[in-house]
Amino acid sequence: MSFNIERKSVRFNLTPFIINESDDKAQDLQEARKSDFMQRKADAARFDRLLSPIFALEHRTKIWHKLYNT
Repeated sequence: MSFNIERKSVRFNLTPFIINESDDKAQDLQEARKSDFMQRKADAARFDRLLSPIFALEHRTKIWHKLYNT
């Protein structure tokens, strides 16, 4: 199998331009730009705290023996 790869280049416009937001959409756009990083970080910490004991080998072995009577 052969691929025909042609080189392409990306060009950026070096002249900046301003996009004015309409007043009726400005509030919605500002809300959309807010990051939910702190909420996601708190969720990850909570999931780790709740699920890490379940993923521990000792717990998994104990449940395996309980389920399969070995």
